[in-house]
Amino acid sequence: MTDARLNRTRRALAAWPSGGARRRLRAAVALGVALMVAGCDPSILMGQAPTSMAVADGAVVIAGPPGFCVDTNASHQGSKGAFVLLGSCASITDGAQKSRPPIRAVLTAAVSEGAQGGSVAGSERQLTAFFQSAAGRAVLSRSGDSRTVKLLGISHYRGAMVLHIQDVAPFPGQAVQPDYWRALFDLDGHIVTLNVFGVPEVRFSADVGRAVLRVFITRVRAASAEAAAEAAKAQAGAKAGAKASATSG
Repeated sequence: MTDARLNRTRRALAAWPSGGARRRLRAAVALGVALMVAGCDPSILMGQAPTSMAVADGAVVIAGPPGFCVDTNASHQGSKGAFVLLGSCASITDGAQKSRPPIRAVLTAAVSEGAQGGSVAGSERQLTAFFQSAAGRAVLSRSGDSRTVKLLGISHYRGAMVLHIQDVAPFPGQAVQPDYWRALFDLDGHIVTLNVFGVPEVRFSADVGRAVLRVFITRVRAASAEAAAEAAKAQAGAKAGAKASATSG
């Protein structure tokens, strides 16, 4: 990989979340954990929470493992990308939906607006070195301070980089475990970052956290592929209709 392409990949990974977006992420995740622990979400009084959310003009669909729903109040899209927060469906809907995940956790996803030539694939070695550096650990830190982060391990799963991270920088109220799991991978021209955070009240093992992350990766890829297939089918139908209209005219 060229230095220029690697730098574009680093910028895509570092640009979201950062600054104000990083503060919103911390607040949103803390809010999601607090509401999950409390068993309710006062911002969603009635109705059904979606199990997926399309972002990046429909190119990427974020869908969690069974039992997780999207908190639409905490999720948003902007000029630099999208952020999606997922929690227990039962908690988010105040019991209107009964589905609960097998573990208590908070999931987040960040999708770059566009990698602009950068990618995770083909740059795993360079990114490994980057994340082991002070600059890389600062990107991983919730506070932007490399000193709060320890990289516990790096592995790979079906084209995704999987990081096991310990971050002692607090969220408001210290609502999540220091250890968490992150996946980085390319999807339709975008860099996708998925996170699995445990809550202090119910700790789970590294194997469980890794397994949940793998299911999360699989669900996002499958949902995105299904949406792409439906879009292609609709486009083909529209073209066929336009051609028939032109022929009949």
